[in-house]
Amino acid sequence: MPESKNWLERQLPEITANWSSLSLYRRFERVISIVLTLAIALLVLVAIFYLVANVFSLLFITTQDPFDYRLFQAVFDMVLTVLIAMEFNNSIVRTMEEEGRLGGFIHVEVVVLIAIMAVVRKFMVLEVDKLDPLHLLGLGGAILALGATYWLLKRAGSD
Repeated sequence: MPESKNWLERQLPEITANWSSLSLYRRFERVISIVLTLAIALLVLVAIFYLVANVFSLLFITTQDPFDYRLFQAVFDMVLTVLIAMEFNNSIVRTMEEEGRLGGFIHVEVVVLIAIMAVVRKFMVLEVDKLDPLHLLGLGGAILALGATYWLLKRAGSD
């Protein structure tokens, strides 16, 4: 007869898996991961609330033209910020699940992908009429460097 799992083991298997066999430091990492996950989840929930409230306000209360590009920039900025936070949170949870098999903490590939998303977000919200060419050149260089880094990481991982 299989052991009956308690509520915590059923609801959060990525947290409780192999707890007794973990070293003190691995337990510390897992607890920190849980705290970060909860904090980011709370941040995402608050951001979603403000996103919906701001979109409603922008579309129906304060704007005269719902097709104004600045409105789309503001909405995309908020959406991408939430997506970046969710991807970061997902990477923490995935790391807890993979901890026993692969070891380590956050994988560099995930950090590079999140950085690419952040730079793309920056490109989307740039004010075209107030654009400094050197600023654009710096962002372009950053995205090229991040893309090359991601390509190298994927290439090294496939060998």
